[in-house]
Amino acid sequence: MIRSAYRTNTGATLKQVGWWIFFLICAFYGVYAFYMGSLETLSLLGFAVDATHRAAPIVFIAHALSGGVALISGSLQFNRRILSKKRTIHRLIGRMYVGATWISSAGGLWSAITFDVNLAAKLVFGVLSILWFGTTTLAFLHIRNRKVGEHREWMIRSFVLSLFFVTFSFWVPALASTNLPESLAFPLAVFLSWSLNLIVAELWIRRNRSQLLQFRLREG
Repeated sequence: MIRSAYRTNTGATLKQVGWWIFFLICAFYGVYAFYMGSLETLSLLGFAVDATHRAAPIVFIAHALSGGVALISGSLQFNRRILSKKRTIHRLIGRMYVGATWISSAGGLWSAITFDVNLAAKLVFGVLSILWFGTTTLAFLHIRNRKVGEHREWMIRSFVLSLFFVTFSFWVPALASTNLPESLAFPLAVFLSWSLNLIVAELWIRRNRSQLLQFRLREG
Protein backbone atom coordinates (compact mmCIF):
# COMPACT_ATOMS: atom_id res chain seq x y z
CA MET A 1 0.00 0.00 0.00
CA ILE A 2 2.78 2.44 0.99
CA ARG A 3 4.85 1.45 -2.03
CA SER A 4 1.85 1.96 -4.33
CA ALA A 5 1.15 5.39 -2.85
CA TYR A 6 4.84 6.29 -3.23
CA ARG A 7 4.76 5.32 -6.91
CA THR A 8 1.58 7.36 -7.42
CA ASN A 9 3.07 10.44 -5.73
CA THR A 10 6.36 10.07 -7.61
CA GLY A 11 4.54 9.69 -10.92
CA ALA A 12 2.43 12.78 -10.24
CA THR A 13 5.52 14.78 -9.28
CA LEU A 14 7.38 13.73 -12.43
CA LYS A 15 4.39 14.68 -14.57
CA GLN A 16 4.21 18.07 -12.90
CA VAL A 17 7.95 18.67 -13.40
CA GLY A 18 7.62 17.55 -17.02
CA TRP A 19 4.75 19.96 -17.57
CA TRP A 20 6.75 22.86 -16.14
CA ILE A 21 9.68 22.10 -18.44
CA PHE A 22 7.29 21.87 -21.37
CA PHE A 23 5.57 25.13 -20.39
CA LEU A 24 8.84 27.03 -19.95
CA ILE A 25 10.00 25.95 -23.41
CA CYS A 26 6.71 27.11 -24.93
CA ALA A 27 6.84 30.34 -22.91
CA PHE A 28 10.40 31.04 -24.09
CA TYR A 29 9.44 30.67 -27.74
CA GLY A 30 6.19 32.55 -27.13
CA VAL A 31 8.09 35.49 -25.65
CA TYR A 32 10.52 35.34 -28.56
CA ALA A 33 7.57 35.57 -30.96
CA PHE A 34 6.37 38.63 -29.03
CA TYR A 35 9.86 40.09 -29.40
CA MET A 36 9.84 39.49 -33.16
CA GLY A 37 6.41 41.07 -33.53
CA SER A 38 7.37 44.04 -31.34
CA LEU A 39 10.63 44.57 -33.23
CA GLU A 40 8.76 44.60 -36.51
CA THR A 41 6.29 47.09 -35.04
CA LEU A 42 9.15 49.39 -34.03
CA SER A 43 10.66 49.00 -37.48
CA LEU A 44 7.35 49.94 -39.07
CA LEU A 45 7.26 53.06 -36.88
CA GLY A 46 10.84 53.94 -37.84
CA PHE A 47 12.45 53.16 -34.46
CA ALA A 48 14.33 49.95 -35.36
CA VAL A 49 16.04 50.61 -38.66
CA ASP A 50 18.23 47.49 -38.38
CA ALA A 51 15.26 45.11 -38.14
CA THR A 52 14.72 42.51 -40.86
CA HIS A 53 12.57 43.88 -43.68
CA ARG A 54 9.31 41.95 -44.19
CA ALA A 55 7.32 41.90 -47.40
CA ALA A 56 4.06 42.17 -45.42
CA PRO A 57 5.02 43.73 -42.07
CA ILE A 58 1.51 44.19 -40.63
CA VAL A 59 0.59 40.60 -41.45
CA PHE A 60 3.86 39.40 -39.90
CA ILE A 61 3.20 41.38 -36.72
CA ALA A 62 -0.26 39.83 -36.35
CA HIS A 63 1.16 36.38 -37.14
CA ALA A 64 4.01 36.66 -34.62
CA LEU A 65 2.05 38.18 -31.73
CA SER A 66 -0.90 35.80 -32.07
CA GLY A 67 1.51 32.88 -32.51
CA GLY A 68 3.09 33.74 -29.15
CA VAL A 69 -0.34 33.78 -27.53
CA ALA A 70 -1.15 30.41 -29.11
CA LEU A 71 2.04 28.79 -27.79
CA ILE A 72 1.58 30.01 -24.22
CA SER A 73 -2.19 29.55 -23.95
CA GLY A 74 -2.05 26.17 -25.67
CA SER A 75 0.59 24.83 -23.28
CA LEU A 76 -1.53 25.92 -20.30
CA GLN A 77 -4.34 23.69 -21.57
CA PHE A 78 -2.19 20.64 -20.88
CA ASN A 79 -2.10 21.37 -17.16
CA ARG A 80 -4.42 18.81 -15.58
CA ARG A 81 -5.44 21.12 -12.74
CA ILE A 82 -6.67 23.75 -15.18
CA LEU A 83 -8.25 21.10 -17.40
CA SER A 84 -10.21 19.28 -14.70
CA LYS A 85 -10.85 21.80 -11.91
CA LYS A 86 -10.89 25.31 -13.33
CA ARG A 87 -13.53 25.02 -16.07
CA THR A 88 -14.04 28.78 -16.48
CA ILE A 89 -10.30 29.40 -16.82
CA HIS A 90 -9.96 26.44 -19.18
CA ARG A 91 -12.69 27.79 -21.45
CA LEU A 92 -11.26 31.32 -21.40
CA ILE A 93 -7.76 30.13 -22.28
CA GLY A 94 -9.25 27.82 -24.91
CA ARG A 95 -11.01 30.73 -26.60
CA MET A 96 -7.77 32.71 -26.52
CA TYR A 97 -5.94 29.81 -28.14
CA VAL A 98 -8.52 29.31 -30.89
CA GLY A 99 -8.67 33.02 -31.75
CA ALA A 100 -4.89 33.37 -31.71
CA THR A 101 -4.46 30.28 -33.87
CA TRP A 102 -6.95 31.46 -36.46
CA ILE A 103 -5.17 34.81 -36.74
CA SER A 104 -1.67 33.32 -36.76
CA SER A 105 -2.46 30.57 -39.29
CA ALA A 106 -4.18 33.04 -41.63
CA GLY A 107 -1.20 35.37 -41.30
CA GLY A 108 1.15 32.45 -41.84
CA LEU A 109 -0.60 31.53 -45.08
CA TRP A 110 -0.29 35.08 -46.39
CA SER A 111 3.32 35.28 -45.21
CA ALA A 112 4.08 32.01 -47.01
CA ILE A 113 3.01 33.63 -50.26
CA THR A 114 5.27 36.64 -49.72
CA PHE A 115 8.30 34.81 -48.23
CA ASP A 116 11.51 35.12 -50.24
CA VAL A 117 11.88 31.34 -50.52
CA ASN A 118 11.48 28.81 -53.31
CA LEU A 119 8.15 27.31 -54.35
CA ALA A 120 8.65 24.09 -52.39
CA ALA A 121 9.14 26.04 -49.15
CA LYS A 122 6.10 28.20 -49.89
CA LEU A 123 4.00 25.06 -50.38
CA VAL A 124 5.03 23.36 -47.13
CA PHE A 125 4.53 26.62 -45.20
CA GLY A 126 1.12 26.99 -46.82
CA VAL A 127 0.06 23.42 -46.04
CA LEU A 128 1.12 23.93 -42.42
CA SER A 129 -1.04 27.06 -42.13
CA ILE A 130 -4.07 25.32 -43.65
CA LEU A 131 -3.70 22.27 -41.39
CA TRP A 132 -3.23 24.44 -38.31
CA PHE A 133 -6.37 26.43 -39.09
CA GLY A 134 -8.31 23.28 -39.99
CA THR A 135 -7.40 21.20 -36.93
CA THR A 136 -8.18 24.11 -34.61
CA THR A 137 -11.54 24.70 -36.29
CA LEU A 138 -12.46 21.02 -35.98
CA ALA A 139 -11.52 21.07 -32.28
CA PHE A 140 -13.69 24.17 -31.80
CA LEU A 141 -16.67 22.64 -33.63
CA HIS A 142 -16.45 19.40 -31.63
CA ILE A 143 -16.54 21.21 -28.29
CA ARG A 144 -19.46 23.31 -29.50
CA ASN A 145 -21.25 20.00 -30.14
CA ARG A 146 -20.16 18.72 -26.69
CA LYS A 147 -17.97 15.99 -28.20
CA VAL A 148 -15.22 16.30 -25.60
CA GLY A 149 -13.14 13.28 -26.64
CA GLU A 150 -12.98 14.33 -30.28
CA HIS A 151 -12.29 17.91 -29.18
CA ARG A 152 -9.27 16.82 -27.17
CA GLU A 153 -7.88 14.75 -30.04
CA TRP A 154 -8.14 17.60 -32.53
CA MET A 155 -6.78 20.09 -30.01
CA ILE A 156 -3.71 17.89 -29.57
CA ARG A 157 -3.22 17.82 -33.35
CA SER A 158 -3.65 21.58 -33.46
CA PHE A 159 -1.18 22.28 -30.68
CA VAL A 160 1.61 20.08 -32.05
CA LEU A 161 1.37 22.20 -35.20
CA SER A 162 1.79 25.26 -32.97
CA LEU A 163 5.05 23.67 -31.82
CA PHE A 164 6.38 24.10 -35.36
CA PHE A 165 8.08 27.29 -34.17
CA VAL A 166 10.01 25.21 -31.62
CA THR A 167 11.02 22.27 -33.80
CA PHE A 168 11.76 24.56 -36.76
CA SER A 169 14.60 26.14 -34.78
CA PHE A 170 16.28 22.72 -34.56
CA TRP A 171 15.61 21.24 -37.99
CA VAL A 172 16.76 24.25 -40.02
CA PRO A 173 20.33 24.40 -38.62
CA ALA A 174 20.51 20.59 -38.53
CA LEU A 175 19.81 20.23 -42.26
CA ALA A 176 21.78 23.37 -43.12
CA SER A 177 24.87 21.62 -41.73
CA THR A 178 24.48 18.74 -44.21
CA ASN A 179 25.61 18.57 -47.82
CA LEU A 180 22.08 19.05 -49.12
CA PRO A 181 21.61 22.10 -51.36
CA GLU A 182 19.78 24.94 -49.62
CA SER A 183 16.93 24.75 -52.15
CA LEU A 184 16.19 21.25 -50.79
CA ALA A 185 17.40 21.49 -47.17
CA PHE A 186 15.19 24.45 -46.19
CA PRO A 187 11.82 23.15 -47.45
CA LEU A 188 12.67 19.69 -46.07
CA ALA A 189 13.41 21.25 -42.67
CA VAL A 190 10.07 23.08 -42.75
CA PHE A 191 8.24 19.88 -43.71
CA LEU A 192 9.91 17.79 -40.98
CA SER A 193 9.28 20.53 -38.41
CA TRP A 194 5.51 20.03 -38.56
CA SER A 195 4.94 16.61 -40.14
CA LEU A 196 6.91 14.68 -37.51
CA ASN A 197 5.07 16.57 -34.76
CA LEU A 198 1.80 15.49 -36.32
CA ILE A 199 2.91 11.86 -36.68
CA VAL A 200 4.00 11.66 -33.04
CA ALA A 201 0.70 13.21 -31.92
CA GLU A 202 -1.29 10.75 -34.03
CA LEU A 203 0.58 7.78 -32.58
CA TRP A 204 0.02 9.09 -29.05
CA ILE A 205 -3.69 9.65 -29.70
CA ARG A 206 -4.17 6.13 -31.07
CA ARG A 207 -2.27 4.60 -28.16
CA ASN A 208 -4.22 6.57 -25.53
CA ARG A 209 -7.63 6.68 -27.23
CA SER A 210 -9.19 4.52 -24.51
CA GLN A 211 -8.17 7.07 -21.87
CA LEU A 212 -9.57 9.88 -23.98
CA LEU A 213 -12.82 7.90 -24.29
CA GLN A 214 -13.03 7.48 -20.51
CA PHE A 215 -12.48 11.23 -20.11
CA ARG A 216 -15.32 11.85 -22.56
CA LEU A 217 -17.63 9.51 -20.66
CA ARG A 218 -16.84 11.26 -17.36
CA GLU A 219 -17.52 14.63 -18.92
CA GLY A 220 -20.75 13.39 -20.45
